[in-house]
Amino acid sequence: MFNSITWGQYFTAITLLLVWYYAFIGIRFYRWEILSIIGIKKVEENAIAISTVANFKKSFETESHEDYLPKPALEVDISPVVQSFTDEIKAYLQESDDNTSKDEMRHSIQAIVTKYPVLKNVDYKHELIQFLFDESNAKYPNLLQLNEIKELLS
Repeated sequence: MFNSITWGQYFTAITLLLVWYYAFIGIRFYRWEILSIIGIKKVEENAIAISTVANFKKSFETESHEDYLPKPALEVDISPVVQSFTDEIKAYLQESDDNTSKDEMRHSIQAIVTKYPVLKNVDYKHELIQFLFDESNAKYPNLLQLNEIKELLS
């Protein structure tokens, strides 16, 4: 009996049986997963929408030209940015040396200002200029003038 089939026939039969078994299990239990791999999606029964009269009327409504125009920019609260900017300026001025030159201070403040480009177009730019002027004059009196600080923020 063992001599009636060859090893090649045996392995072929086992391979075909395994392929058939896994195909049966896949189709029986994993049908939608296999179909989703090739792009077929299952439509849920509760997802079928029946068009109503309201939807039908909506298709005849005229569209407004304003619907396609860009929406106005929303007011964005930049107070955290301003707080971060003022904290960084205060920290720089507190940690700087007493013999800091005017050019070095202008360069350092300019580097801090460039990290916050949103502050160049704020409504209260005058208050920021005054803050920079007051803080720099508190540590280094008369080192920076008001017009130099205006140039830094512009």
